[in-house]
Amino acid sequence: MSFARQSTLRSLTLGLMLAVVPFGACLAASTNLELKKLEEADQADRSPGSNTIDWDVVGKHDVARQRRVTEILKAGDVRTADDYFNAALIFQHGDKVEDTELALALATTATRLDSSNKDAKVLTAQAWDRILVKRGKPQWYGTQFFKNKATGKWELSPTDPTAVSEAQREALGIPTIGETKAHLDALNAK
Repeated sequence: MSFARQSTLRSLTLGLMLAVVPFGACLAASTNLELKKLEEADQADRSPGSNTIDWDVVGKHDVARQRRVTEILKAGDVRTADDYFNAALIFQHGDKVEDTELALALATTATRLDSSNKDAKVLTAQAWDRILVKRGKPQWYGTQFFKNKATGKWELSPTDPTAVSEAQREALGIPTIGETKAHLDALNAK
């Protein structure tokens, strides 16, 4: 077969492929709208603020959202950094350490797909801290706190002051320990 004929066949094949492939298929995948709505519902449940949330009701919503996100993950419908972030946020609110480990993996994937995604970077640190706290170890970044049942006051979960520097916290978009303590003081003043 001559070079000209091979070139014509390649051009024809490429033209047919382009005609068959949907126009948007060559572009980046779009965000899964159902995952976005699940993430928005998760955040809406938490919008009244930690002191006024009915956690029994929100906990049931969280379990239902996690079930649905698991189905979406199994179907392979998580493709973009935003999808991975939205799925991670849902699992960050799970009760089991395995939920939080999945949140960490999903948030890390979101960060790797889009290194400019500041929310995913923060969520990565929050998930890591939550895993450590759930395992009874000091957190690194100082993102996890709890309400002391005896005093009714919010407190910072134990933090390893040598694990990361304030500069590393700031680079991830995480408040300094001082800023976190000021936030807790403001919560406790209400």
